[in-house]
Amino acid sequence: MDPWDYRDRLSMYKMILNYSAKYFTQFGINNTGNAFWMLTTFYGQLYETGRLNDPSNYLVNDNTEKKNFISIKSGWGGINYYVIIPFFLVALKLNFFGTLPYQIELLPQEERRSDFCYSFDECYTSYPQMMASNSKIFEYLQSREKTSNNTENSTYNTDMDTIVHYIWSGHHSGIDVGKPLFHDKSQFYSTGEKDFTEAFLFTVEFIEEANYPSDLKNSSEFLLGFPHRELTTEDWLIPGWDLNKYEKNLLIIVKIISQINNISGGVLLNIWKTFLISETARKSAQVLIKTIFLFPKVY
Repeated sequence: MDPWDYRDRLSMYKMILNYSAKYFTQFGINNTGNAFWMLTTFYGQLYETGRLNDPSNYLVNDNTEKKNFISIKSGWGGINYYVIIPFFLVALKLNFFGTLPYQIELLPQEERRSDFCYSFDECYTSYPQMMASNSKIFEYLQSREKTSNNTENSTYNTDMDTIVHYIWSGHHSGIDVGKPLFHDKSQFYSTGEKDFTEAFLFTVEFIEEANYPSDLKNSSEFLLGFPHRELTTEDWLIPGWDLNKYEKNLLIIVKIISQINNISGGVLLNIWKTFLISETARKSAQVLIKTIFLFPKVY
């Protein structure tokens, strides 16, 4: 599989969604309650908004289907690489997909080869903490036991809060590895897009700490305001006229959160973490997050 082909990377997401579906039967029909939807939905957003393209507008790949390829020069593409690839490699290593009729290997790109790992062993050697964090996700699911033997809709004793926590932890570890790849290419982005990316990824840490639900419905709602295009420097100062009310709202919120944290010397996130020590507090935080992002008060 080519991890720089949009379709192949999407297939990785789909395999994880499909093979994990049985563990989420009781949380929604047609696999809508699957906790892996947030990762998949956001990947689609990155592709649709053009953020997986070459930011320098220099086409490296001569393939006639360039539109289906993720540029290795894309900062967002590099960040996303370390979100999905470790998940997928761990799932393969733990035989989460069962016995497949073919062997799966990732095809490496020679360009910027040292920036990316293409096998479980290679990733584990470079980033053992990240791979250990991702392993917890699939080890937890594989340890689940059936609570119903209904042949069509068997259910497992999956605790949604636990699996969401593991997924967000794996996501965070991947972001930590991938962010430097965005910084390396930051000269190709507008100041607006760079500042937005930093602020958005920082805001996501608040979402992670709240253990925000990552099923299809909640994922779609949260990403409703993700900008439909890359931002200009002016957009970060005053959101462009073509951005809808949800997009403008998201821009303003992530900017405010980032600025307050900077002014406070990083105290804001620590206060948030301290506040969320109980399940009741986390549930309240989830309601607050949904209210802020889904019901925009600022236009």
